[in-house]
Amino acid sequence: MKRLIYSINLKRIGYLLGLTTTTLLNIISPGRAQVDFLPTPPDQGAPTGRQRGGATRGSCIDHQGLTALVPEVDGAVWSETTSATPDFFFYLPNALDSDTSLELVIQDQDDSYVFHKVFSINTSPGILVIPISSGIGELEPEKSYAWTFSIYCDAARPSASVSVSGTIKRTAASLPADTELAPQALYDLAKTYAAEGIWHEALSLMTELYSTEPDNVEYRNALESLFAPAGLSDISPATPIISPSDF
Repeated sequence: MKRLIYSINLKRIGYLLGLTTTTLLNIISPGRAQVDFLPTPPDQGAPTGRQRGGATRGSCIDHQGLTALVPEVDGAVWSETTSATPDFFFYLPNALDSDTSLELVIQDQDDSYVFHKVFSINTSPGILVIPISSGIGELEPEKSYAWTFSIYCDAARPSASVSVSGTIKRTAASLPADTELAPQALYDLAKTYAAEGIWHEALSLMTELYSTEPDNVEYRNALESLFAPAGLSDISPATPIISPSDF
């Protein structure tokens, strides 16, 4: 997972924080934090996608609980990022070993590959974080991309898989000035991203903060309030984070 050092345009963030503090962000109490997030997918023919792996058979039935940690709103699995190389998050309901192949594909509107990675890992259940590596593939501003993540889980049927899919759009917003932020400033930044509907950065920051302070009730509550409107209320913030070392 990327370090908690983000490129920040302080003037823009200051403006956004001033705006969202009074109109969009709502911290109910120190013990019960709420991060407001209401993603708005585009109206014009956005693919619906699939947030959950769903019913299957054979060996793949163990992985039917595969879940993309991406909002599903009005039937569309859709999210936004400001990054050319965002992180993707997937809940793995069961253990995996090196005999099981995983695949993440990102394609542009011409169906050309922007990112394509096939790999395997030995891991227990948890939330798998897949970074889009710089130099392998990058998202362009104001463009949308289709993505699919698959677990090939049946050795008797090599093509059999459990898959989730959706659409990601990179917004034109940029944060060019480098600075290192303290946890409270990062928390405020995560809330700002959430209020602006920028899912990937909000989730990356909040999961990183919570993983460094797992006893922080405010961080846990904030993650729960981020998950709820995205259709992910059943995913516990305490789920272990899996960051493959080979990315």
